[in-house]
Amino acid sequence: MIISNRRDKYTRKRVNSEAVFLNLLAVIERDIALLLTGYFCTEDPLKQELFFDRIACRMSLEQKRILLAEIVKEDYPRYWERNGKFLLDLQQLQELRNKLAHSIVDVSDQALKRPLEEGIGFVQWKGGTPITEQELDQWCARANMLLGTLAEIKSLLPFKETAGT
Repeated sequence: MIISNRRDKYTRKRVNSEAVFLNLLAVIERDIALLLTGYFCTEDPLKQELFFDRIACRMSLEQKRILLAEIVKEDYPRYWERNGKFLLDLQQLQELRNKLAHSIVDVSDQALKRPLEEGIGFVQWKGGTPITEQELDQWCARANMLLGTLAEIKSLLPFKETAGT
């Protein structure tokens, strides 16, 4: 019974922490879909709706990330030079999201003996190495910074950089 209660507590903590992170990544993915829609369909609301529903929302996050990078590199090379690392952050956030979404909590005897404050391990993430709440908060902070970067990119969209600008 004690182990069962510990497993339940462990799982609830994992679900709460993971839900915040996964929601942030869902917001990022939606924002990228909206950016792509605004880029390809600037004025016609019907075309925007069709593009968003039929194309952008059906693309994987990986496909959206690659397309967004190509757009920024091509249309805003100076911005890319200064801020291209945002794509690396997105790729790392995406990798964690994918692992957490498909991973199970490590509820081995060793993991259950570890205090919750030392983190929660996921079987498919770095061999069950625990992720602490502080580390997950840092991942969430990176995701929030990426949302800021996406807002900056959105503000650039109507103004393609030219050779002299």
